Amino acid sequence: MNLTQWLEFIGQVHPREIELGLERSRRVAARLGIKKAPSVITVAGTNGKGTIVGVMEQCLCQFGIATGCYTSPHIDSFNERIRVQGKQANDLVICDAFAQIEAVRGDVTLSYFEFATLAALLIFQQQEVEVALLEVGLGGRLDAVNIIDPDVSVIATIGLDHQDWLGHDRESISLEKAGILRAGGWFVCADSNPPAALQNQAALLNCRSLYVGRHFSMQQQDDSSPCWHGQTSDGVDLTFALTPFPGLLADNVAAAAQALVISGLDVDWISRAVALRIDAIPGRQELRRDCDSGCRVLLDVAHNPHAIAALVSRVAELRDSGQVLGKIRTVLAFMGDKDVDSMLDALESTIDFWYITQVEEPRCMPAIELENRLQRLTSIKAMTRFESVQKAYRSACVEAEEEDLVVVAGSFFTVAAVRKLSLGINSKTL
Repeated sequence: MNLTQWLEFIGQVHPREIELGLERSRRVAARLGIKKAPSVITVAGTNGKGTIVGVMEQCLCQFGIATGCYTSPHIDSFNERIRVQGKQANDLVICDAFAQIEAVRGDVTLSYFEFATLAALLIFQQQEVEVALLEVGLGGRLDAVNIIDPDVSVIATIGLDHQDWLGHDRESISLEKAGILRAGGWFVCADSNPPAALQNQAALLNCRSLYVGRHFSMQQQDDSSPCWHGQTSDGVDLTFALTPFPGLLADNVAAAAQALVISGLDVDWISRAVALRIDAIPGRQELRRDCDSGCRVLLDVAHNPHAIAALVSRVAELRDSGQVLGKIRTVLAFMGDKDVDSMLDALESTIDFWYITQVEEPRCMPAIELENRLQRLTSIKAMTRFESVQKAYRSACVEAEEEDLVVVAGSFFTVAAVRKLSLGINSKTL
């Protein structure tokens, strides 16, 4: 089978799209003979985990350290989920991994995510990576990624999302995320306001815990170069400068650096960090220009209230810095199982023109319903409904004036629908 056929197949093996639990994955991993990489860093959280993993991957690749990176979901193609040395695994490698899994799984039914996770671990083992970066898909405690014991556990910001699976408040959700912690292990927390339940669990496990704002941070120097402050694995204070990383949240970059510093890598951070180039992470407040119209575009997979609030802050920064002087036009498509009303409330005072649409995904909120939700907001004046994200995006770009900003947000599906369209063949960054 080719990759398209395999992806269709693995989406049908398990009777449910999501079923949390480790037993199925553990059984098949044992049959495959999967072992953990020499160094494993696992990242969980509601928002920011993709950025943290992406920053660590960029650093490790520039250091020349053999690195495997597993993330989800993807934006443009499944291959994005499994990367070695920053390069996506090709179709043949992934298909071969799927075939090996299928050959040994027997009567064990695996979900799409479990198949993908085992394929990534198998590929990393075959490629002999030195460091494996693993991003949790949902929660942490019962996520397939958690069959591997991490050397460093990182938890990004915790918000309200996937509440039917994880709990209805930050305290209970944080305990699910805390499932990636190991007794006596390293724990890096990128949430500046960590729930008490998370801190108590880390203490109960006697984790060697480092919290953003307390033990590590990112500060701006007078010359506009960011400066990281943190601790080594020996508890020694360490400070080094980095090149600017516009568009990325400082706490996420700081957490990525802290996780790498304590991971045991043989790196002279003070001399090498200043030469690191940290680029934008695809779909995470990704600022660029549309290849056809030339208008400014901000692509963000924000799909919950906390992420939308961060997006609003980013737009405000762009306005305050003078990079955006015109109107804000937003292309929106949300999943129906999200807190849509709270996200619209957060966006209300920021957006000038609304382009309401939907994606071809069963969970997506119909555009007509999203339009009805928006109409309750009294400040909404300019709003148009479209049958597809592509048409909404093209209309926004065509109507945008030189100093306007087009924001595409609401879900991974929303960004995926237009990211290639925005890049084109001769794409150019802002």
